[in-house]
Amino acid sequence: MAQLTEVQRHQLIALLDEQEARLHRQLNELESAPPADAAPAMETYEDADLADLEAAERATDMMRNHYRTELAQIVVARERLAQGRYGLCVDCGEAIPFLRLQAQPTAQCCVACQRKRERRWA
Repeated sequence: MAQLTEVQRHQLIALLDEQEARLHRQLNELESAPPADAAPAMETYEDADLADLEAAERATDMMRNHYRTELAQIVVARERLAQGRYGLCVDCGEAIPFLRLQAQPTAQCCVACQRKRERRWA
């Protein structure tokens, strides 16, 4: 099982930092956007306009939840770093390749175990 070098760990921590900062910016942009209910009185809208507003609100909620989920995954990755378990597959215990972690710094599974999980949930 190949362990991450100190240089690789620092590169991955930097990636986690960048990803976390980007997600906080995106979440702040969503939070600072005027809410749909700040629009003019509802009676001035056609049914189609209301449907568009509701769809936009649902899309915003979904993006907000997505960003929060990604931030939670970063917290888990940092906990695994602190515990010395970062970079090890949670299913089989084998090392997750550095290239995979570069592409997905919050990955908790090796590719083989991730495929098994995806097949199970498909």
